[in-house]
Order: sequence, then structure tokens, then C-alpha cells
Amino acid sequence: MDVRKFLAILVLFLGLSILIVGIRQVDRGKSPNNCVVDFAKSLGGKASFDLRQSSQKDKYYGITGIFLGTVFICAGGAFLFKLKK
Repeated sequence: MDVRKFLAILVLFLGLSILIVGIRQVDRGKSPNNCVVDFAKSLGGKASFDLRQSSQKDKYYGITGIFLGTVFICAGGAFLFKLKK
């Protein structure tokens, strides 16, 4: 197998794995553990704020992962398509 073809396939799989991790991260940010949420709300103040910050951070990391995964998939696909011509 040609090294360039192997590299293109590797970039595709890397992009796919980053995309899957990003989707899971966004999903985790949407549905936090209810026990932890209720406990943090009962403490109030700083604990509730920290929990909100944590879920926002998960959401932003997930969006970044989805974007990077899409970029890697497109780059690997373009590279593989270019090699077939």
C-alpha cells in the first residue's frame, strides 16, 4: 500500500474518532447527572456556578471536536480522492 494512501486513510479514521468524541461530549453536556445537579443546587452559590461552568465547558469542547473531526474527514477524503485521479 502506498504511504500517501495509508496516511489519507489514517487522517480519515482520526477525523471520525474525533467527531465521535465531540458528539459524545456535547451529549454529556446536555444531560448531566441529576443527583449531582440537585446536590449542587441545594448547596447554592459557588457549587451551582461550577456545575454550570463544567457543563458549558463540555459543550464547547464537544463543538470544537465536531468541527475538528469534520475538517480532518474532509482533508483525508480530499487527499484520498486526489490520489485516485
